[in-house]
Amino acid sequence: MTTRCLHETFEERAAAAPEALAVVSESEELTYGELDARADRLAQLLVDAGVLRGSLVGIHLERGAQMVVAILAALKAGAGYAMLDPEFPVHRLRDMVEDVAPAVVIADSEADVDRLGTSAGFVRMAGDTGRPLPRGAVGVRPEDIACVIFTSGSTGRPKGVAAPHRAVVGTILGQSYTRFGPDTVWLQCAPVSWDAFALELWGPLLTGGTCVIHPGRPNPLLMERLVAEHGITTMNLPTVLFHVIMEEYPEALEGLTDLLVGGEALSPEHATRVMSEFPELRFVNGYGPVECMVFVTTHPVTAQSAARPSVPIGRNLAGKDIHVLDEQLRPVADGEVGELYASGAGLAHGYLGRPEMTAERFVADPFAAPGGRMYRTGDFVRWHAEEPLEFIGRVDGQVKIRGIRVDFAEVESILEKHPAVKKAVVTATQERPEDRRLVAYLTARTEQGDELTQSDLRAYVAEKMPDFMHPHRFEILDSFPVTHNGKVDRMALLSSKAEGSLGGGKKC
Repeated sequence: MTTRCLHETFEERAAAAPEALAVVSESEELTYGELDARADRLAQLLVDAGVLRGSLVGIHLERGAQMVVAILAALKAGAGYAMLDPEFPVHRLRDMVEDVAPAVVIADSEADVDRLGTSAGFVRMAGDTGRPLPRGAVGVRPEDIACVIFTSGSTGRPKGVAAPHRAVVGTILGQSYTRFGPDTVWLQCAPVSWDAFALELWGPLLTGGTCVIHPGRPNPLLMERLVAEHGITTMNLPTVLFHVIMEEYPEALEGLTDLLVGGEALSPEHATRVMSEFPELRFVNGYGPVECMVFVTTHPVTAQSAARPSVPIGRNLAGKDIHVLDEQLRPVADGEVGELYASGAGLAHGYLGRPEMTAERFVADPFAAPGGRMYRTGDFVRWHAEEPLEFIGRVDGQVKIRGIRVDFAEVESILEKHPAVKKAVVTATQERPEDRRLVAYLTARTEQGDELTQSDLRAYVAEKMPDFMHPHRFEILDSFPVTHNGKVDRMALLSSKAEGSLGGGKKC
């Protein structure tokens, strides 16, 4: 397992090949030498502004080469970075900033920082002049926080996963699940708030490759053009987007040598189709929660594995350990189903400022030396001693929407803050593998029931949460169906009989 820091590994690549192309965006291209030099100058500005080793820096910039400069500069200054996606609603960004408590925010203007409701300092992107921060001046270590990635939380607000340098580096260096190296060109298309962003950015930059930044949200037509223009070799897609591309625009994958998918269960039908249409493509199905930094297991898909009822999620990466355990934390027998626990190089420190939540999910590892921890994923898998793991489903009330983990309880909590909503129950429908959608069932406060309208609810959720958390449909009910023990019967809500008929329910 490597013990290098992200920026140190990048600096070694920049010193070895300063003229190699590092980053390509719509507006500019940067070589390794140029990116390194610009980040050194911005890092000195961050230190001058009060950033210390162990600080956190917020980055509130549009996608592009300058965003990469800011990320690298924060690491060189000894800080971890937290991406504050400009596409997120202000309400969610303010929750994130409150948890991060950044020393400074790097943004295009001071007004951008003011709207975040923080007293953090403002640092504008540096130009081509200024003092560079002396190399190694801060003394960052692999266990220091490199990034904070926010994921859905059951409390009604996102929770920040604090990932150290070794977690990101360990997912890339020394791995063989895909090709890494100077001859690779990666498309960076994941939103900056996802853990996949780290793989798509650092996968090439730690290994001498080129990172091409997709402007805005992934668009198959634009993806096809970028692959052709820049000779992109490697793409990492959320499974749902991959399914859509294979059905509507498979030309977007033409010319790739490596394709990684993950985030949800991979459809055998689509897996078979991509291998038939692109027989030379190296196609990998990956699995991993944010808390373990992108992938814990990967599976190189073959015609044989694609023919199974479910495509396997594979075997653990080098330096990342897995255990399939029962409720007493005992290994399950061959062929049995158990909960997946992960440990090793990719493990995060925990949830920022949430010690109780961290203790609940990051538990003592009985298979390691004293002090070792493992992450309880909440996912059921089938254990095979001689075969790759098979994903079965979730333990708790979470689901992946477009590859992003969404906690039903968080959406419910936000909806119940609406003054006219008495109770909310959120679940998901899935008529096709690529079309999973959230549905919100609501009861209204009696005195304000008439205020629950479609336009009002949609405007409310647009203000409070990012679009992947928006319910596709709202249904207003007089009351909820319950099970024999008094709990809300979610299966009844999803049944065709329930929709539109429970307690005089109406859709909106």
